[in-house]
Amino acid sequence: MHTANINKFMGMVLDELQKAEGKHPKFCDAVTPPGFDFDEEERRWKKWNDEAEKHYAADLFNEEFYEALNAYQQGDKAHAMQELAQCGAVILRIMEAIDAEE
Repeated sequence: MHTANINKFMGMVLDELQKAEGKHPKFCDAVTPPGFDFDEEERRWKKWNDEAEKHYAADLFNEEFYEALNAYQQGDKAHAMQELAQCGAVILRIMEAIDAEE
């Protein structure tokens, strides 16, 4: 990914973050809902992506997202943060793919 694209996309994200903070100052009550097990969702998306003939950005994002939520729910904050960073990387790659379309 080119640095110019990263700067452009991160600028867009920061603009949206600023709007969101003003629009919804109370972000959420908790990261995950009580009683919901993200372990099964993580396994389901990993299996889906491992067995897929074609890989779609949305499916790869779902796998990373549920990995992050599961790690967080298991109390592994460092792993959760790493997986959330991977979500960010997937989003940037999706933005680049869409931006490159003619």
